[in-house]
Order: sequence, then structure tokens, then C-alpha cells
Amino acid sequence: MNPEPPKEQHAGEGATQAAAATDNPGLDRRLFVAIRTRWHSQPLQTFLTALSISGNYGLLWLGLAFTLWIGGITNGRGMIVMIPLVVYSTLAFNFVIKSILRIERPALDEPGLEPLVGVPSSKSFPSSHAAMSFAAATIFVYFRPSLWPFFYSLAFLVSWSRVYVGVHFPSDVLAGMFVGLASGCGWTVYLHYL
Repeated sequence: MNPEPPKEQHAGEGATQAAAATDNPGLDRRLFVAIRTRWHSQPLQTFLTALSISGNYGLLWLGLAFTLWIGGITNGRGMIVMIPLVVYSTLAFNFVIKSILRIERPALDEPGLEPLVGVPSSKSFPSSHAAMSFAAATIFVYFRPSLWPFFYSLAFLVSWSRVYVGVHFPSDVLAGMFVGLASGCGWTVYLHYL
């Protein structure tokens, strides 16, 4: 019995199959699908979608800084100056990383995985929402250490809402959290020695 001759493979076909095989396989993709398709009661979906949108351009954190300052919950004006500086410097740094790595966002053409919010044109990794949120939370904790559970819980919710609404993989969020913590810690060292 003669073995079958190998099938002829067109030049571009192998590259396409390889790209499909490595398009975020494994645990990261399975977590994305699980988070995107489960726990979507209407109240939770409404809350996390609104929270995700509020994190655009760091507006949630700027508004929170202004509210705490007006309410006299912070000591001095340092926070109202530092939050915009930290949020936008972190956003810029994160954008540079995105531009270098150029990792695509989750595929949007699968039934049931359509995003709940508008999809940014920027690349996916790391998540800017996560980076800005954890950088801002770290600065808030610097000024109000007793409120650290609130600030970091809010940063966590904003970050993971991006997976929930379908515009980031879990690995994007984890990387963004790391970038944000590194940025926030760097700025707190600067503030400490200022």
C-alpha cells in the first residue's frame, strides 16, 4: 500500500494557518470567552459597561480627584495636580508599548462575543484602562492611605470591565495593571523625595 503523497500547500496558506493557530490560544482565550459570555445579568452588565466607558481617557479618575478635593477629603492640592499628570503620562507610556508590540484586540466576528462598547482603534496589549487605573489608584493611596481598599478595588473593576465588555484579553489587563503599578510607584517615589 502506497502512502498518500503530501498535499500541496500554497505559499500563503501556511502563514495563515500559523497565524490562526497562534491567535491568542489557550487559557487567555478561554478566560476571555468565559468572562464575555457568563455572568451577564442586566444590572451587572449595565454597571460594568458604564464603568468601562467612564474609564475612557482617565475621566473617572480625574472626576474622582476633583470630587475628593472639593469634598475636602484630601490634604492639599497635590492630588488634583498629580492625578492628571500621572494618568496622562501613563497613557502615553502605555501607547508607546502598544505601538511597539502591535497586538490585536479580540476577534469581533464571533457570534455572542460582539463588544458591548465602541472598540478603540489602538492596539490591545497592554490595556490602557488598566494602566491608567492602577497608576491613579496608587497616587490616590499615596494621598489617602486609609482608603486603599476602595481605590484598588475600583481600579480592579475598571480594568476587568474591559474583558467583560469584550475589547481586551485577560493578558492585556494583567499587563496594563503591571504598567500602571510601576508608573504609580515611580511617581510616588518622586513625590516622596520632592
